[in-house]
Parts: sequence; C-alpha cells; structure tokens
Amino acid sequence: MKPTMIRPVKGRAGLAAVVAGCVALLSVVVLTGAGNPTSGLKFTQSGHWIYNSSIGRVFHLDSATKAIDAQVPLSTGEEGAQAVQTDTDVYVLSKSRIDKFGKSDLTVAEPIEVPVNEQPVGVEAAGAVFAVYQQSGHVVRLGERRTTAFLGGALSDPVATSDGTLWVHRVGPGELCQLPPTADRMSCPASAPQGHKGGLVAIGDKAVFVDLTAQKVYDLSSGGLDDRSDLGELAVPDSALVAGNDVDGRIALVDRDKGQVHLVSLPERPGAKPAAPTTTKIPQGKYDRVASSGHGLALLNRQDSDLVTLDRDGKVHQQKIDNEHQTPGRRQEPRLIRGDDAQVYVESGKGDRVVVVDGQGRTEPVPVGGKTSDDPITPPKPKTTPSNTPRPPEHTPVPPPKTTPPETEKPEKKDPPETDRPSTPVKPGNDRPGNDKPERQDPPKSKPPVKPAVPKATVPGAPTGVTARAYPEGPLVKWSGAAPHGAPITGYQLLWTGGSRTVSASARSATVADLAGKSGYYVSVRAVNRIGYGPATRSNQVKGSYAAAESPREIVVSKDGTPGELTLAWDRPTMGDGTFLRYAVSLGSATAAPRVNVTGTEATIKGLTTGRTYTFYVRAITRAPDGQQLQGKYTSLSAAPVGAPERTKRVVASRGAGTSYENCEPPACAFIQVRIENLRPNTNYKIVPHVEGWEPFNEGATLRTSSEGHLLVDDRFPCSGVGRLVWATVTGPEGTYTSNKFTWKSG
Repeated sequence: MKPTMIRPVKGRAGLAAVVAGCVALLSVVVLTGAGNPTSGLKFTQSGHWIYNSSIGRVFHLDSATKAIDAQVPLSTGEEGAQAVQTDTDVYVLSKSRIDKFGKSDLTVAEPIEVPVNEQPVGVEAAGAVFAVYQQSGHVVRLGERRTTAFLGGALSDPVATSDGTLWVHRVGPGELCQLPPTADRMSCPASAPQGHKGGLVAIGDKAVFVDLTAQKVYDLSSGGLDDRSDLGELAVPDSALVAGNDVDGRIALVDRDKGQVHLVSLPERPGAKPAAPTTTKIPQGKYDRVASSGHGLALLNRQDSDLVTLDRDGKVHQQKIDNEHQTPGRRQEPRLIRGDDAQVYVESGKGDRVVVVDGQGRTEPVPVGGKTSDDPITPPKPKTTPSNTPRPPEHTPVPPPKTTPPETEKPEKKDPPETDRPSTPVKPGNDRPGNDKPERQDPPKSKPPVKPAVPKATVPGAPTGVTARAYPEGPLVKWSGAAPHGAPITGYQLLWTGGSRTVSASARSATVADLAGKSGYYVSVRAVNRIGYGPATRSNQVKGSYAAAESPREIVVSKDGTPGELTLAWDRPTMGDGTFLRYAVSLGSATAAPRVNVTGTEATIKGLTTGRTYTFYVRAITRAPDGQQLQGKYTSLSAAPVGAPERTKRVVASRGAGTSYENCEPPACAFIQVRIENLRPNTNYKIVPHVEGWEPFNEGATLRTSSEGHLLVDDRFPCSGVGRLVWATVTGPEGTYTSNKFTWKSG
C-alpha cells in the first residue's frame, strides 16, 4: 500500500492517571521538573510482580512485609517471562506475546502483539514500562503513551532515569539513544567511538556513559556527549560489568578477571579529579549481571547460581538461588531485576522463588506460589477486601420505599355501570358519608418475561482462507476470522514444525520469521477464546528461500582528483543467510558484468573518461548453506571523475533509525536519512525523498547547510517501502543533486 503524505510530528505532553487497585499496592509520588507544572506527576511503583511458569500464575510481593498478597491466574505466559508494572497495569513479557491485566480488577486483557520473537528485558521507571529486545534492536514503551522504536542491531543493557527516560547503547555503531517520557520516538543525540565497550548508568534523572575502552565517563543529554571525568589509575578492563544505577552516587564496576568490585566517585564538576575508588574483593565466579539497590549491590554468579551481595557497610554475603521446580535436563537460570522501587529482586528461573535485596543490601528469600501457610492462597476478589476486620459504617443505608406510577389527568368520563365497577374491599373509614371514591389499588404485578436460553459458549470455529506465501524474511500467512461460538476470540495461534506464535484477535496476517532451514513447511492457524483452542486450518505448503545480502550502506566517492579513475567506499550491509564472498562493482547497469571484485569496502575503478558521469552498482555476493551463490541487493551512485583534487560534493541516502507513524509501522518503518557534504555553506536546499512506485512520496523540506556546507536530515521522512528503490534529490542555486539509490529493507 502506498503511504499517505508523511510530515514530521511534534511530541505531545502526557497526563498520567491514577487508578485505585483492589489490592493494597503502594505507589510513591515523585515530582520531576523542580516545580514545573508541565513536567508531570510520576509514580514509583512499590512491590514486585513475579510470574511462576510452573503453575501459571502471577504473584504480587509486598516489598514492606515481604509477603505475597495477591495472585492472578495466567496460563498463557511462557517460561522465562518477566512481569513489570505501571501505575495501573501489569504486563507479563514473554518471548512471543505480552499479556496484560489491570491492577484495579485483575482482569486479563487481550494480549499485545510483539515486534519480534525474542525474550525482552523489562525496565520499570517512574511508572513507565519498557520492553527492550536487545538482540534485534526493538524498544517498546507500554502504557498510555505506547510506542515502538526500531534501532536495529544489538543493544547493551538499558537504563532508565528517575524521570522515566530510557537510554540504550547501539553496540555496533556506538550511538547512544534516548526515549524521554513525553517523546513519541527515540532519538540518538550522542555517539561513543565505534568499537568502544562500556555501559550506561542512571544517576537520578541524569545518565552517564562509562567508556571502558577509553577509561572515561561522559555526561549524556539531549544535546550530546560531554566529558565528565576519567577513571584515574583504576585501569579496569573493558570486559568489566557496569551497574546500571549508582550506589550512593558512585559508579559500580565489576572486574570479573580479578574478582573485584570498584565504587568510583564522580567529581562535582566536569574535568576535576575524582576521589580514590573503593575496592572490595568478591568470590571468583562467572558474573554476568550486577544491579544496585541504592546503598547496596547484587551480582549473579552463573557458575554456581549464587547471589553475591554487598551491603551498605561493604560486607560481602553469598547465597544460593534455587528452583523448587526444575525441568528435567534443562537448567533454569535465575534473573536479576531492579524494580521501580529501587529494590533488587532475584527470581529463580521458574519464578517459584525470589530473593529481595533491599536498599541497604540486605537479603530475604521468599517462596512464590508454594505453601506458606495452612490456608491456600486464593485469587483476590474483584472488589477490595480489607486485610483487617472492617468496622460497620456510621450510617446504614436505607433502601428507597416502593413507589407507584404518578397520577396523570384523565379525560372526564361517565361512571361505568355498577356491574363494571371495580370491586373494592371496604376498609375502616371507607363507609363514611362523602367517601364515595374507592381506594386506589396498586397495579397488578406482571410476571417477569422469560429470558431465552443462552447457548453455552464453546471453543471457536476454524479460521478460513489460510494461505502462505514465501518472502526472504519468512512466509507471510493470511487468514479470515473464525466464529467465536459464544465467547470473544482472544488471539490466533500459528503452528509449524518446530515452533508456534500467538498474535492478537484482530490480526489477519503474520510473518513466520524463525523457520529452521529452507525445506517445505505447512503453517496451521487456530483461534482461542476463554474456553480453549478451536480446530486448526492448514495453509498451502511454502518453501523458504535463503535471504541475500541487503544493499551496502552509505556509498560515497572517497577519493578523486586523479584523471580517469574514482574510488568508492561503502558500509558493510547485513549479509542475510549467506557467508560473505566478495563485493561486485558494475558500471552502467545493475545486470552488467562486474568491472571490479573486492573483499573490502572500497574499490578503485580505472579507465574512466574524466568529466563523464557514470552510474556505479555495488552489491555483496554471498554463499548460501546449500552452496549456491546469492546476488545481494545493489546500491547505485552516479559520479564523474575529475582531473584535479577538489572537495567532493556528496548527497548520501540510507536507512536511518526505526520509527512508527500512522500506517508506517515497525519493523519495516524507519527514517530515510540524507547526508549532505561540501555543498554551498549557509545555503537553503530543498531535500525531497523518493520511493520507486510511490511518487510523489513526500513533499520534502527546505533546510539550510552549515558554515561548512554540511547537513544531516535523519528524523523527517518515515518510509516502509520494503523491496523498493529509495533515493533523495537535493535542489539549490546551482542545480539538483541526486543521491545514491538503494533497496529498502525491513528492520
């Protein structure tokens, strides 16, 4: 479908609502913005929700009493699911679905479709909830201001500041990206040097980036990266762990090689020398997670499933994290979670046990879903149930008296014959002279109508019209809705050999992206309601194809000035399912024989005519697992060799950060990024994006170059034209420049 005209949209201010719950769930009010009334009222959620996958229930742990005080049946959650909470709702994050129920009535709503089949990391902050898919680069903010962003590629551990701003680090390109609470999309205002290792730390409502490679700490803001301090003489290896939150204002670094924890103070002003760090020895082990509880620290040792903690006094404690229910032959790893209340919760792999690490670093284990008393725990009723014996109300409500219909004036008419008069029993006083009116009678009571019998709800019917069609990213399955049979349909499940996926009740298509191998597959679809699953309908057979490499990114003329030759450079693309062999550079046509073959991301083409414009096509060649060679999608660029060195004028188009807007949705949707170099300085240019087959795509924007003739446009033109050629034109006083052309890819 051709998209509608898309223009940039400004963020809208949000308003948080507070809903009373049916269980005693405490929220701590946090005002942000130093008295600014527009900065909003945020709620830090107390307590913790845990999903016990062995029995299919979600439990609420009261952080003050360390007792389980509520539970909700949820059979659809998956093993390893994480529960997170906002002011009003609880979300259970599974690999293939997100379940939701309200705190006020504990009613499970329809599931939320996930952007990718991957177990996300849940983050809570100031009443906000995020699901971060670290492998694929998706970020979902849940709740009233729900939004989805696609950054692409691996993300490091996310952090959230006290005002509800999420920060992530794109590991490959080094970009540092944020999603403020009032923003509708993510932005990447700063970048760490590419290839540098490090971690993000939230310190109150601010965030810093610890560059372990450079041994530096940088302040982060919407304006970019500012040098704060260095790590002094600490010399921490770049394999160290960085706690995502401060410990009493200090940064916690874990040197796994030496078994040491360093607490590093930050200077009061940038550039000043920090105080000497505090170093504590911890048991040797395989540590991969660390979290701060404010004054204490918790670490997970995967080697022995041990929890190692440092309390406020710097003392080291150690204890086992066990499961009461283990799946035979499969080890369930514990999980370390920092809650919105700043306490750390260490869940067993099945969610049947949790250790609470409080703000001082003290620990307390709590069984979840086991027998903790003689009386079994039952789900709470929808209405509030007091924990103590309730007092009677001061005023007992009295039901209203029965009333008869009001009298209406009737037209005067003659008295009926005596035989027709209603028979009125005589009561005392009715036989007095002058009392000739009979006493009014209540109208006769009518029998209530007989309600028709309601058919008993059963499982849904079978979906119809199930078809599957092969695409490089996986088969696209379509179907028509099933009959609900007396109970609303809550979702559709797709099943195939070796896997399954559940989508929402409104979905009528889905892509199966994780088929094993490329053999023939059938995909079956079935509906589910509160009664259960209905019969499945099988699709036609579909055979997956190996994905070729995507278009090389950022192709530019990297070297010119030599008569008769040009040097091109580009960024390595995603290689799809194949193993990289080489890059092929052709002239004049995308189907022409390669003029040059190279294995690096730069090629020099000789034998050209100086001053003549050529169109170059660059693609990656890969080898599929079955041995066949795959021709990648090309990127094209028109350029002419010049006889003398000069500043190369560049207009480069590429796929930018993922986004969403109207009918432009992830993972296909992202910004068209246009980079301009060495044009006229301080000059207005009209930038227009183009999509093959969707013209006119966007009216474009007129923007001004810098004093050096540079301009970067990376947040104006959303696009979802998967498989279509995309490019940009830039028009100014000297004429029109055309960028490279490349094939748009999904996420």
